[in-house]
Amino acid sequence: MTGFIRFNGAPAIRWAPFSANARTHADFERAFAEAYGEKSDKKTTAELRADVLENATAYIVQFDVPGVAKEDITVDVDEKSVRVEATFKREAVEGDAAVLSERADGSVSRAFRLSQAVDAELATARHEHGVLTLTLPKKNVAVQKRLQIN
Repeated sequence: MTGFIRFNGAPAIRWAPFSANARTHADFERAFAEAYGEKSDKKTTAELRADVLENATAYIVQFDVPGVAKEDITVDVDEKSVRVEATFKREAVEGDAAVLSERADGSVSRAFRLSQAVDAELATARHEHGVLTLTLPKKNVAVQKRLQIN
């Protein structure tokens, strides 16, 4: 389904909510503000976008964290849950006035549950080229055992 959002009878924004390139809420807010000629000092909120891959032995989770130092990332892993928090920092240059400011500033976090428990002791995290990669080995599933009654 694709459509146009109209302002004063003229199509202004293409709307495709089910496409791979669907816009975020922040994109719509920015588009409406621009359509009405409003200037917004509101900073765009950052998002932690993730890919979760699974193989027979582990989950591989990748987060986009461009411009974030590894010291500014916190990862918590517990049984079936994963939580990542990243702090985006912008360095202000004294004397310069911002003409356009869309890069996020502040902390953002993302948490989700996995379908199988992971071994937190064997989990690893790697930060390279703006991508945080977590390798979360699955715990061995306990095999059901029938007990002999004495």
